[in-house]
Amino acid sequence: MKFQTNRESIDKAVRHIDAIIPNRDMGTMLSNLLIAIEPNQVAITASDMETTARITVAASNTVSGQFIIPAKQFLEYVSSLLSDDLIVEVEKEEDAEEGLSAFRVNLKGTKDTSARYVMPGNSPKSFPTLNHVPNDKLFSISSAILEEMIRKTQYAISQEDNRYIYNGLCFQGDGTQLTIVGTDGRRLAAITRKLGAPLILPTEGDTVVHAKAIREIQKLIDVSDEVLLGVEQRDLFVRVGDAQLSSRLLEGKFPDYKRVLPKEVGIVLKMQRNKLIDALQQIRPVTEPPSHQCRMILESGRMHITGQSSGSGSRGDVALDVDYTGETLEFGFNITFLIDILKALTSATVLLGLNDANKPLVVHDGDDPDFIALVMPMKI
Repeated sequence: MKFQTNRESIDKAVRHIDAIIPNRDMGTMLSNLLIAIEPNQVAITASDMETTARITVAASNTVSGQFIIPAKQFLEYVSSLLSDDLIVEVEKEEDAEEGLSAFRVNLKGTKDTSARYVMPGNSPKSFPTLNHVPNDKLFSISSAILEEMIRKTQYAISQEDNRYIYNGLCFQGDGTQLTIVGTDGRRLAAITRKLGAPLILPTEGDTVVHAKAIREIQKLIDVSDEVLLGVEQRDLFVRVGDAQLSSRLLEGKFPDYKRVLPKEVGIVLKMQRNKLIDALQQIRPVTEPPSHQCRMILESGRMHITGQSSGSGSRGDVALDVDYTGETLEFGFNITFLIDILKALTSATVLLGLNDANKPLVVHDGDDPDFIALVMPMKI
């Protein structure tokens, strides 16, 4: 087996998918990459059993075959090599005992000053393979649109394992409309976009994509201007240019986000997004983790944002001018949650919706009526 390819191209390809490899399983089969040499190309696969990604790069002088190779070592050697091209030659270890390396993998460049590396390789037997979904079960979405939808919702994914269904984003289809929702029970973000053709998503059960797969999709988005998505049984399939990904969907019932949306909002404040971020970031250092609780006090023409640390005795206060003339109101909320929302947006202005201290804080994008985020209140 052998191939020659552009060193930078294969380095970039591996970096697109290497984060799938689980750190806890170093030294096991899953710490490897599957290298499949095909006519005029090389396919590289990484997997953690739940999520599998495959990406191809152009190659020449190919002699077909498959082997697995330690991912971390391979990436270090390829990135360190001083050469425009990479040459890989694989030799079978004829006297290899069971459980030992089956192949000797030789890596070198095309320059006289390039290093030569030798590393072990093994048979790909039992390595997870990428499943495929028929083309008629895939739908298309612009890479730019999907990137925006994920960016505006992924921060709301739960980081806790005890509410497993919250550990991903929910994809919902309605005709030609796609909605993506994220929540951890204390905050929520939802965005809807109309696509050019009907979506193909299951009518029964929720399509909830795990956070790890979401991160991998974000890394692959720049491979092509178009993303193809589809669901077969309980697996999500993604195709972006020469890259493919499959991931097991989360099991369970995702909450109906529409039930928690306020039916009406009594107070709506239009604010400069960057000014509000600057104000919140000045107060965050004096709030206490993990709640990062702060207070927002509205009075005639002013918004005060305050925070304090009972442990150190520190406190902070910042005031902003707002178009408000009602009675004094006071709210408690997690300041980090609001900062995360605001940073995910790109508009110059945001709309803050408020009712009372027991209702969620509502955030609308000043340029995007099909986006909404909620921050649940905290007792003060």
